[in-house]
Amino acid sequence: MGGFRRYLLRRLAQAGFVVWCILTIMFLLFKLMPGDPTAIFVDNNFTEDMIQRQRMLWGLNDPWWVQYLRYLRNMLLFDFGHPFFQNESVAEIMLDKVRNTCLMIVPALLVSVVFGTLIGAYAGWTRGSVFERAAVATSLVLHSVPSFFVGILALMVFSYQLRWLPPGGMVPLGGPDTLWGMLASPDYWKHLVLPGLVLVSREITGPILLLRSSMLEVKGSDFLDMLRAKGLGEGRIVVHATRNALLPLVTYVAVMTGILFQGQVLLEIIFAWPGLGRELVQALTHLDFPVAQAALYLMALVTLALNLIADLLYGAIDPRVTYE
Repeated sequence: MGGFRRYLLRRLAQAGFVVWCILTIMFLLFKLMPGDPTAIFVDNNFTEDMIQRQRMLWGLNDPWWVQYLRYLRNMLLFDFGHPFFQNESVAEIMLDKVRNTCLMIVPALLVSVVFGTLIGAYAGWTRGSVFERAAVATSLVLHSVPSFFVGILALMVFSYQLRWLPPGGMVPLGGPDTLWGMLASPDYWKHLVLPGLVLVSREITGPILLLRSSMLEVKGSDFLDMLRAKGLGEGRIVVHATRNALLPLVTYVAVMTGILFQGQVLLEIIFAWPGLGRELVQALTHLDFPVAQAALYLMALVTLALNLIADLLYGAIDPRVTYE
């Protein structure tokens, strides 16, 4: 068996163990949470027999180990069941909310990576310049400011005072609800500006600082002297240096995407964006366990999958990485 295959099997086994740990911790946390889902569902007209029948329907009266095994089986099969307080299935709700979350973070991620790479590479190549000092200082400031603070400030200025942009939501009431319909709608892009810029202001700092440091290491490499000796122009040399400096960015982007996918909860609440994070908060508020468990599970799976992909890609693009 080759080294890469052994490495892949080992990483998959580790990921499976981590998934089991996450599911077990989630199950225990939800069992230990105070309150009862039926307390929100029932009213004074419900008799005790009616409440018990509802608990049996939801499986809340079964022994804990039966609930645990059923919960593991359903999660591994992505059979999330039905929410306590909504008519749609949990899978349909999750599909819709994951799409909405991606519609917010993917454009911001693309802008952050592209422009952060360009700014960071140029800052590293022009070390000691005014541009480099300004880029580093601005990145450190933006990275240290909480994104929810920037979001609230942007909302106050551009929505409530200047009234340039809508204060929240994805599209106006009655707007398109399909993926391609929203992408073709100017209203969606107008609603995306504020949360997108807030995300970019935070996430662009990572590529800038990382590419600057990586570029400083590559700048003194011998192969650049060889390229100069061959007569290549400075622009071509910068391109070659940037390509070699991009290697650490591969793993960072994958990790950043996973963190961004599960860390946009506050921004979705601030901008009333109907995404996965906002749905998670609402489910926890109403003790809607199936929805909350599915949301947390999907966030964890995305983070694990992106970390695994990053490790595999890094070895594929850098021949110096071995799996022995």
